[in-house]
Order: sequence, then structure tokens, then C-alpha cells
Amino acid sequence: MAPSLSNLIITCPLSPGKLAEVKTHFKSVHHYPPGGKDKVPKELSSKADVWYSNYTGIPDYLKFEDIPNVKLVQLTSAGANTALNSPALSSEQARKQITISSASGIHSLSIPQWILSQSISLYMHLYLQTYNLRHTQKWTREIPQLPPPPPGDFGNSGRTLYGKTAGLLGYGHIARETARLLKAFNVNVIAANSTGEKRKDEGFIIPGTGDEEGIIPSAYYSTNDPESFKTFLSKSDILIASLPSTPQTQNLLKDEHFEALPKDAILINVGRGDLFKSETLIKALDQGHLSGAALDVTDPEPLPDNHPLYTHPLVIITPHTSSNVKGYFEVGADLLLENVKRVREGGKPINKVDPEKGY
Repeated sequence: MAPSLSNLIITCPLSPGKLAEVKTHFKSVHHYPPGGKDKVPKELSSKADVWYSNYTGIPDYLKFEDIPNVKLVQLTSAGANTALNSPALSSEQARKQITISSASGIHSLSIPQWILSQSISLYMHLYLQTYNLRHTQKWTREIPQLPPPPPGDFGNSGRTLYGKTAGLLGYGHIARETARLLKAFNVNVIAANSTGEKRKDEGFIIPGTGDEEGIIPSAYYSTNDPESFKTFLSKSDILIASLPSTPQTQNLLKDEHFEALPKDAILINVGRGDLFKSETLIKALDQGHLSGAALDVTDPEPLPDNHPLYTHPLVIITPHTSSNVKGYFEVGADLLLENVKRVREGGKPINKVDPEKGY
């Protein structure tokens, strides 16, 4: 018999209009947005069978015995590592009883735009031009942070994406929509995943986005095969990483991997900061092998005050905001309602997290 999933607790922000819509799908809905003074009472948490939360999962003041009836936790994040380690969800008993669903797919509206904009900014040094003109208040084309251009060259400010190869490290929802957008710039797309094989996207897809059949990449490579991975890196003029944080991905990129990239490659990281050490990235930049990096996630995170990455002339940093988009939690609520519908009908929710893999 399929669960009825009648009682919902929400611990992430949600607009009044969307909250009213969500309430029509449940017997009871209680909203405790972050930053509020009130905690979820244990009397209510004991009755809840569905939870809609941010990346932290069940609030850390609750334990598994406080949520005995919860069957489904819908996250607003693509990553699930923090939620999996929360007190209420970390036990084997909790993981057998509770299905955790990530929000993978909703970020197709925001993060691919960030990736494209930062790739163009790095290629054309728009961030340095903007900074220099704002601070000097002089009409100059010189970019003193960069080496001077060769004699007769047209300045040191621009390159084109046309004809370049983008290597997508991880080929989930974010990468698939990024690949679709890159094709408009005549960029060749290749992808690397754990198997090196094409697969269909069976997750949450916003209409008109992505690459459901996985047909855009001209080639696939395996991160588990050292030679295949090195070949992938050697072809990646633009390396775009969107991997989750797992034991397999932590510190995956080392000196030899940065050295395998083509000369003047750029790096974009929107996955997790522990993919490589900051010192390793700075070394690759300072040695002139990498020509730029755009980071929305860092090692460590948050990045400490006065860290050298903040002022490095070849680095763009944003404080883990690439996913921010107006209506973010409303789109996540659409996924919540779709998953509840599936479970009520005896099916499986989209984006079910495998605790062993961490995503």
C-alpha cells in the first residue's frame, strides 16, 4: 500500500503564493523558515511524513526518534552530503526508512548561465577591464595585471570561445544544460563521468533545458580510468566541474591533472570546493599553465578573509551564489509535489539519493 504522505513540514523559505498552493496537496502543512525564532515542535515533527528543507536536511536539534513517521525528505540542493550527516538522517535505520530526494535539475535555470558568463569574462578579461576602469576612471585599454601582448597583436583583452573544446567533468543536469548553451558558441563538448559511457537523464528536467539523451558530447571519458581521464583533460580548453562532494571526488584534481590540460586552459568549478586544493590551483595559475579560473565554491569554504585567491588577477570568485535565481524555492516545491505524487501512486521519487554514493 502506497504511503498517503499527508503531513508536511517546510524548513526552507517559500513565498505565500506557493505555500498556499502546496497546502492544497496535504492534510496539514507547517512552515518554519530558517532565521525564524521558533523551532519545529517535537509534537509536530512526530506526525510529519514529508519534509521540505534546504541543503542541511532535518534541523540538527531533531533526532531520528523525533521524526518516526517521515518517509520522504525533499532537499532544495543538488548535493546531499550535509543532509546525510545530520543527526536525524545519519543512522542506518533512518536511511532504510526515509527516502531523500535531491533538487538536481532545478539549477538548470541559473548555474549554466553563471558558467557561460564567467567563461566569456575569463576569455575576454571583462572582469579586469571593468575593475580597472572603475578604479582608475580613465579610458584605457591596458590591462596591467596581464602580460603585455606580443608586438602587433590586438591588445591582451580577448579570446573567442569559437572552436574551443569544453570538458564537462560530471554530466548531470547542470552540465547538460551548459552543453546545450555552449553549442550556440560553436564549442565542441566532451564529458567525463565515472563509467565513460553515455546515459539518459532520468531526473527532473525543466522543459526546454538540457540534453536528455546525452547526445551532445562528441566523446565520453572515464574518471576511473587514469589514461582515459588524462586524455579528457588534455583536450579540455575549458574545464567545467560540477561534481558533488564524495570520497571519490575529494581532491580528485592534483598537480598532474592541471598539467595535463592544454596550455592557457581555464577552469570553472560550480560543484564542490574540495575537488582540489586551493594551493594546487594557485600553483597552476602562477606557473602560467592555466590562464584563469572562476570559482563559486572553494577550498576551504567559506574562504577565509584575505585569502590569496581573492586578489589573484586570474581568478573570479563568487560566494556560492551561482544557483541563486528568483523563485528558486518555488521551483523546488514543484519537484516536491511531483515526488509526493509519484510516491502516493506507488512509484519512486525523482533524484533519490544513494547514501552510499552521497548523491
